[in-house]
Amino acid sequence: MANLTYTQIYSMTETELFDHSATNMQENNFEDITSINEKLNAIAVVQETRKALYPSFEEQLDMQYWDSVNGTTIWKDKIAEIKTANPLPQD
Repeated sequence: MANLTYTQIYSMTETELFDHSATNMQENNFEDITSINEKLNAIAVVQETRKALYPSFEEQLDMQYWDSVNGTTIWKDKIAEIKTANPLPQD
């Protein structure tokens, strides 16, 4: 099987990734397994970085409430800022 791209990995469920890896194991295609694991690790690093930067759920709900009251976009702006500063890896 060919190496998966980040785009393909993003579109797959956990079960599909597991099945893909199992097939690679049966076919002794360890390069593909290594490639997928490296990409999953890169994705996880970004996700953990974002998680540490996001405000708590309580703060986010409060931001959303006040945005709806004041007609502002503070919550959306904060989330976009974090995502822009820490983009997911691309192909």
